[in-house]
Amino acid sequence: MSPRNARRQPVVFRVVQITDTHLFADPSKTLLGMNCDQGLQDVLAEVSRTDDSIAAILMTGDASQDGSERSYQRLHERLQAVCARQYWIPGNHDESRVMAQALGATNTCFERTVVLGDWQVVLLASNVAEAVHGFLSPAELERLDTVLGNSQAAHVLVCLHHNPVPVAATWLQRHALQNPQDFFAVLDRHPRVKLVLFGHIHHELRDVRGTVTYLGAPSTCVQFHPRHADFELDRRNPGFRWLDLHADGTFVTGVRRVRHKHYSVDFSGTGY
Repeated sequence: MSPRNARRQPVVFRVVQITDTHLFADPSKTLLGMNCDQGLQDVLAEVSRTDDSIAAILMTGDASQDGSERSYQRLHERLQAVCARQYWIPGNHDESRVMAQALGATNTCFERTVVLGDWQVVLLASNVAEAVHGFLSPAELERLDTVLGNSQAAHVLVCLHHNPVPVAATWLQRHALQNPQDFFAVLDRHPRVKLVLFGHIHHELRDVRGTVTYLGAPSTCVQFHPRHADFELDRRNPGFRWLDLHADGTFVTGVRRVRHKHYSVDFSGTGY
């Protein structure tokens, strides 16, 4: 069969979600005993080992633990080694002004909408100044509604930091998105939305509401126990979520973790 008559293979876009890196200006500093810089490097080594063609890295918040310029710059440098476009949203630990100052306000990683073939990715800011919980402002919800209404994409993936769907860990749920019903009301008007990705919870989660799948991911540093009422760390290793986005609106996703490595973590910690 000649190349002209050969059937074209469908294009699949591989997307990687990196979240809750919690880096410090000083790469030797630790969070609850764990070196977050080392966890990130190990996760990115796993990404590079298993994924050789990545369309985008979605960094879904809490890039920095101390809000320092250097922590943001180092994360950007680390992610560049993967050779994929990266897109960031802020988390509750982030300083948005410092983040923009560190990388440049016009850096492409701050683009709020991204087109990947038949998919559009919309990135939202759910962080609230000097608060742990999340909230989508009326302006942000209006922007989402407008972008979705004007989108020419067949399928949409939305990203935010805070979980809009509940988690079993009671202490963590108190810091979730505080106005999920407002968010759902916008999504319900736009059936092209297929996926919502979020960080914040430091563990894997999959939930479905209507025709939308909601996905949480592990952190690249410490992991939160998914079911304990009070703060408790999980003993699983750092990881990331990968997604394959197909042109027909279907997707395949999974979580991969660093293997065969032990981290020094203070499991007696009661908060961070």
